[in-house]
Parts: sequence; C-alpha cells; structure tokens
Amino acid sequence: MKMRMKCLCVLAGLVLAASAGAEQWFSVGGSGSQTEGTVVEIDLDTVRIRNQGGEGAIRVTFEVLQPHSAGFGYRSFVATAHFDCKQRSISLTSSAYFPLPAGSGPRLGADSSGREAGMPPELLQKIPAAARQALLKASCAPSAN
Repeated sequence: MKMRMKCLCVLAGLVLAASAGAEQWFSVGGSGSQTEGTVVEIDLDTVRIRNQGGEGAIRVTFEVLQPHSAGFGYRSFVATAHFDCKQRSISLTSSAYFPLPAGSGPRLGADSSGREAGMPPELLQKIPAAARQALLKASCAPSAN
C-alpha cells in the first residue's frame, strides 16, 4: 500500500511539472476497483497547489444507483474538491451527477456551495476513507517540498 501511495505522489508531481493537456483520470485505488465497489479518480491535469492546500476535479463511480435528495438516482458524480493540507481535510464545492459510470451520460443535476441548498453533507462521506486519504496525499505531497 505504501508503494502505491509513493507511486501516486510521484505521478502527481510529474504531471504537475508537465504542460496541461486532455483529462488524465487517475484511480486513487490503484487498479481501478476499491472496497464497496466505489471507484474514485482524480483528474491530474486539474490539480493546482496553493499555499497550504489546493484543488482539483474528482470523479466518483458507484456500483449501484445512489439516491439524491432532488429525487433522481445517479451512478457517478464529478466534483470540484478543495484540499486543506494543514487541516488534512477535503471539501467539495460543486458537483454534477450522471446516470452512468465515469461521469457519462446526460447530466442529471448539480449542486454547488454557492446555492441556497449548498452541497449535500453526506456526499463526501460516500467516498471511502482510504480514497480520501489518497486524494490528500496526491494533492498535498508536492507542497511539502
């Protein structure tokens, strides 16, 4: 597991040094499958490190349909995540929901921290803890240099 994390950190650093291109989704679970059938990926081209944190786009795919409070079901979502490296925390500021895995199909709905209802508080909790830690390591490791 430590080797996977080291590889993830090295890969994230290499991508940050390279010029931006097309989306590069990287599974933080290693082989593309994680516990509970949840796949969590980060778009390495969107990771931006700032002071004691950063941001990036993440994509989460569930094995089964997830209910949304607005009345629709979704299999995946793509979100903007903010990483606080000092506090070791993640917050989601926006999300778009899709009926198919990997953010495919028509957008079913969206949430944003700027809207009246805000972000669903349980959305971040649906991401397995190990994947949340891997996201923090991927985004915060370069700032330690």
